[in-house]
Amino acid sequence: MMKNYLGDVVYQSRLKDKLTQDQYGAKYNVSGPAIFKFEKGYVKPSLDLWLKMASDTGISERRSVLIWVKSKLPDNYQEYIELQSSAVTESQAQNMKKKGRKANYARFESREQVRVAVDKDKTLPKGLRDLFNDDELWALYKPSGAEINLLRDIFGSLGRGNKTAYREALRLVREFAHSF
Repeated sequence: MMKNYLGDVVYQSRLKDKLTQDQYGAKYNVSGPAIFKFEKGYVKPSLDLWLKMASDTGISERRSVLIWVKSKLPDNYQEYIELQSSAVTESQAQNMKKKGRKANYARFESREQVRVAVDKDKTLPKGLRDLFNDDELWALYKPSGAEINLLRDIFGSLGRGNKTAYREALRLVREFAHSF
């Protein structure tokens, strides 16, 4: 069973503000019993309501959406969204944006250059790095730099994932590449 991240945030925020469930609910035009249900994980707030609550606690919109989406997934799919990893990735992405850099793997001429550059890129999610450390991937799939850029940009922001999920994502990228 997944940890009740949404409920924990609501509960901790309410305690920090020293409010009753009714008082806290009034801030967001919901009832005290609704706050109780959110805190216990019986019910999830709508995305709009959750974004307001999370924003008031200082959680970024991106992370808030990931937390909300993860809470809606069946238990066996929740591992695909790694909240800690997404926070790290988000801060790394902001640093890269500030510096004006984002690795462009399509600029490399050889597959070996791409592989070396990917190996050095610590901003990639763990599952994607695991996939790129697999010799079989390079031998069978021979990913191009452009495909790696798409994998990182489209699927990397979702979190850690795992090697198998990213391999499937590569197949999707190839199938729909003409759409990008």
